[in-house]
Amino acid sequence: MEEARSPHTPLAAMFATLALTATLAFNGPAPRAVPRGRAVSVRMEEAVAEVEAPPPPPPAPVMSASVPFLVKNKNLDGLVGDSGFDPLGLSNVLPIDWMVEAELKHGRVCMLAVVGMIAPGIAHLPGRDFDVVAAHNANLANGAMSQILLWTGLLEVTSLIAIVQMLEGSGRKPGDYGFDPMGFSKKGNTERMALAEVKNGRLAMLAFSGMITQAALCDSPTFPFLG
Repeated sequence: MEEARSPHTPLAAMFATLALTATLAFNGPAPRAVPRGRAVSVRMEEAVAEVEAPPPPPPAPVMSASVPFLVKNKNLDGLVGDSGFDPLGLSNVLPIDWMVEAELKHGRVCMLAVVGMIAPGIAHLPGRDFDVVAAHNANLANGAMSQILLWTGLLEVTSLIAIVQMLEGSGRKPGDYGFDPMGFSKKGNTERMALAEVKNGRLAMLAFSGMITQAALCDSPTFPFLG
């Protein structure tokens, strides 16, 4: 005897199929599982990315050209005749423009002084037959040194005004008093002449110190002051 079929069986099967299709369409496919080793690697890469990169190492120090075992002072960069010579670090304490002004002024005075020390050994003024040491003592006795001090002091006071204005930002270059009667600065060689002045001034300061010491202590008052 055949089993009786329910008239509702095809209709129920159709509704069941539609319900299953709608469920799958709503939920979508199941996510793929990430392998464990790969997940750990991803987390490590993210942790490394979050760590900031270390700062770059500081640049190597620049050593002084004149004193190779000392670090060059950055305050000297750009100066005429810069050779990195500042062993006492004075440019860290005093205004650099004032120090350049002092160097140029002392160099100019010593260049004149060297010429003045050599000239008496070549020629004498009438009635002034003195060597350099005797001339100092004679001028001190007759008051000439006081006059030198007076006029030099007046020049220093006058130049002090220009120096103060320079330190306050007037734009004046150290040692620039507009003295150029021969017009050397107008010939396009200003930088070369400025460098020559600095180097000759430094040499003259050393030369005058040695010459006057030799003349006074070794009884050799005339050029070449070798006794």
